[in-house]
Amino acid sequence: MEHTVRIRKNDSTVELRAESGTRLLEFLQKNSVRVSSPCGGNGTCGKCRVRVDGIKSQPSEKEKSLLGNDALENGIRLACYNKIQGNLDIYADERVEKAVIVTEGIKRDIRLGPVIRKEYAELPVPELNDQDPDLERILKKAGGNIGQISMKMLAMLPDVLRSSDFKVTFVYNDDSIIAVEAGNTVAVLYGIAVDIGTTTIAAYLYDLNTGRHIDTFSAMNPQRKFGADVLSRIDYTINSETGLKSMHNEIINCVNGIIRDFTTRNNIGSRDIYAVTFAGNTTMMHFLMKLNARNIAVAPFIPVTTNLHNINAAEIGININNDGRAIVIPGVTGYIGADTVAAALSSGMYEDEKTSLLIDIGTNGEIVLGNKEWLFSCSTAAGPAFEGANIRNGMGGVTGAISVVKLVPELKITTIGNARPIGICGSGIVDSIAGMLAAGLIDETGRLADEDEAEKLEESLRNRLVDEDGKRAFLLVSAAESGNDSDIAITQKDVRELQNAKAAIAAGIRTLVKYAGISFDKIDNVYLAGGFGSFMDIESAIGIGLLPSELRGRIKSIGNAAGSGAVEALLSNEMLKMTERIKARIRHVELSGSPEFTEEYIECMMFE
Repeated sequence: MEHTVRIRKNDSTVELRAESGTRLLEFLQKNSVRVSSPCGGNGTCGKCRVRVDGIKSQPSEKEKSLLGNDALENGIRLACYNKIQGNLDIYADERVEKAVIVTEGIKRDIRLGPVIRKEYAELPVPELNDQDPDLERILKKAGGNIGQISMKMLAMLPDVLRSSDFKVTFVYNDDSIIAVEAGNTVAVLYGIAVDIGTTTIAAYLYDLNTGRHIDTFSAMNPQRKFGADVLSRIDYTINSETGLKSMHNEIINCVNGIIRDFTTRNNIGSRDIYAVTFAGNTTMMHFLMKLNARNIAVAPFIPVTTNLHNINAAEIGININNDGRAIVIPGVTGYIGADTVAAALSSGMYEDEKTSLLIDIGTNGEIVLGNKEWLFSCSTAAGPAFEGANIRNGMGGVTGAISVVKLVPELKITTIGNARPIGICGSGIVDSIAGMLAAGLIDETGRLADEDEAEKLEESLRNRLVDEDGKRAFLLVSAAESGNDSDIAITQKDVRELQNAKAAIAAGIRTLVKYAGISFDKIDNVYLAGGFGSFMDIESAIGIGLLPSELRGRIKSIGNAAGSGAVEALLSNEMLKMTERIKARIRHVELSGSPEFTEEYIECMMFE
């Protein structure tokens, strides 16, 4: 039996049909209706909120607790909890959420010498006394390996040579010829570096002849509709017959969209792009190459590959030059990926005599410690709290998200884009809880002050402590002041989520330092990589115990270090090969079976 589902957007209505019993979340995703689903539809995050008329079932106790009475009274339901059992009217949220994505990173002076290069040549024209085959003629002139020439290129070779009177351009991949082009095309050689983050994507267009940066593009990762973290996405590929195909297609379509944007804006052709380098965590690289990532999700966390891959871009569906290459930077393990290797590259820590600590804080915290003599790494599952997931009013770094919070001398908030607040992102959450700790609103165990304890607090702060369904919360913005008619608050559950996340990162840092056999005073540089590290207030992070206070004064943000590493690998074959040497040097410390980590984690749960 089918039902009518009307999607109402402003003054327009789209009428669709749906089979009875279809889960509302899958129906909306299939029909490209934007709905947040950080937990991948597992019913834990409470973010897939839609205003809907016609739902027949009553909300469960779990749905009630995630939504609250006010939302339910306003017709809000969770798409993952409800099925289509009759005709529905859905009112789509048409707000444009413009994300603030960090694309800037470290810029080092490196010697230009990309893995893809061109060389012009004038070959001898065949004669009766010179009957070398076309391919042999090329080999004698180029002195290179022709093993990577495709059958398609080989079939075109006679026409290419004779149409240009044997004046051609060789295209090299390292020392191998991958293509022969008619005439002198040496001046046309472009490449793109792409950092595929779990949440965001950043891409950079370069002229490979000069090393000139031409353009930058950033976007949200379209795979996020299948879950905010890699485990949710892996789970989707396991539970859906077409899950892996869908995950692969989402990222490939996104990359091809970026390529179209670059070529249109800069008046070049897709055939003029010969290389795309990719950095990202191991799961993202698996989805890019359409490899099954299911074994990364369970112990002993074994990926299909963490090697450097230099493959024909067309093999994975990337629309550049027919002979162009997709180059995947190597990773280390299932949870220390190409993004970490790329960040270690661009930070320069691998060649520094001084000891550095590299931290990339996200859903997982990747940590590298070392210098030119040794490198240790670990990964710790922080959960998506720093990216706004599992936080009641949490959201990504988009317009309207509260990004800065100050409680002293009075409550003051700053939102991204200076828009009316609609939620709070990771940096705002860290600021809020650091301020609440300093003001006495939270004790060292993370418990919000009760009514008796609140009497000792300043009145302006005390009045913001409220009870919501019997649970304590600190009100940041009232519904009347917000941009979406909803209160924005830090709840007791939010504090616990952040405690778990910060304890995982802090314990990972302390455990890695112990394994390396050094003390904090031996660490000269602390590099914060990634978007969250760029926006996070360092003093707030120290205040909640996310970063060790012993490292104060040595901490600095290095922006999108993974993107910078992908750029270096694009522009320099020497740097690309260095990623393999960095991979080989990194000694991975597995925290899941480490008693030291467990002990540190328990201690780091406290706010001290």
